[in-house]
Amino acid sequence: MSLYHPDRPRRYHSAEFKAQLIALCQRPGVSVAGVALEHGLNANLLRRWIRQYSDSVPRLAPSMVPIRLESPAPISPDDALVLDIQRGSVRVHVRCPASAADACAHLLRGWLK
Repeated sequence: MSLYHPDRPRRYHSAEFKAQLIALCQRPGVSVAGVALEHGLNANLLRRWIRQYSDSVPRLAPSMVPIRLESPAPISPDDALVLDIQRGSVRVHVRCPASAADACAHLLRGWLK
């Protein structure tokens, strides 16, 4: 709410009023100029309040969180990828060692194009 202070020629806006408008402006898709116009304020004044508010809020320092990565399980030579694919009247049975998965994927990409 804006009030005129008897000793000042300018309007006085309470901290509550400023906080309300700043909160309105923080919503997604809200126009600062629109909020200012709706409340009879200059948009630059409202932007100044937002800037002053954001400068007064302490920022949390980014923190690093340690994580523990487990090493991947070793691939045994007996592990194999087995795929049965049918495309139209053609049926393909693919069996390749898991250690050659990249080569198998490359082969299949070429065939499926």
